[in-house]
Amino acid sequence: MSASTHSLKLAVLLSVCLASAAGGQELRIETDVYAGDSDQPLNHTVTLFDAGTVYDFVDESQQISVFRPPTSTRPGQFILLDLTNRRRTEVTTDKIAALMDKLSDWAKKQEDPLLKFSAEPEFDELFEAETGQLTLDNSQWNYTVATVPAEDIEAVSQYRLFVDWYTRLNVMMHGSPPPGPRLALNAALEKHGVVPVEIRRTVDSKPLRATHLFSWRLSREDRAQVEEVRKHLANFEKVDNKVFLADRAGEAIVRGQSK
Repeated sequence: MSASTHSLKLAVLLSVCLASAAGGQELRIETDVYAGDSDQPLNHTVTLFDAGTVYDFVDESQQISVFRPPTSTRPGQFILLDLTNRRRTEVTTDKIAALMDKLSDWAKKQEDPLLKFSAEPEFDELFEAETGQLTLDNSQWNYTVATVPAEDIEAVSQYRLFVDWYTRLNVMMHGSPPPGPRLALNAALEKHGVVPVEIRRTVDSKPLRATHLFSWRLSREDRAQVEEVRKHLANFEKVDNKVFLADRAGEAIVRGQSK
């Protein structure tokens, strides 16, 4: 699965998620990503919100991603679990931010128009309040998003926080262009107080589409999954990022909607 797929997935799946997580509620999101109008999903993800922590599961992957948001006293943190080797590694939001700054500075100096745009994106934005359609358009990049009003404005802000960091993580792990376009979409969603139902993204005439299904309560099976992950967090061997990545060489390390 390409890094492009992850970015799309991320936006859809997380928009609604935060709406619930903001109030301390639990939430379950199923996300499917498609190539254009294909009926066969490229990827299926289940993301669970519980007690302020996010757990992301991908059907075909032997890895789970856990996100703990930043607080006033500590940076945020992603914990990646390798189920095959029973190892875990941690990446702080401070580290991710520093790498993104370097990447953007580098991209601004390149001749490739897509790289330059990704570092400093400028979109023509149109939001149709009656239909809920949000469009961000540029010759390099297009988002067409079906949205619904958020139940809580604070939820939209928390949604943006989560998706922003998840987007940056995916860029870091996959060596993708800077996350500017995805961050611009997150900002537009927050500004209009909406969350996405379907996201269509077109870059270089290559369309991707992401849809989601969500419920406001975790099932018994979901709770069992969360408890199992908590045990993994306690029992898996902690290794540094380089060792973890070496074990996972050739695999898609992180999944999500990041672009």
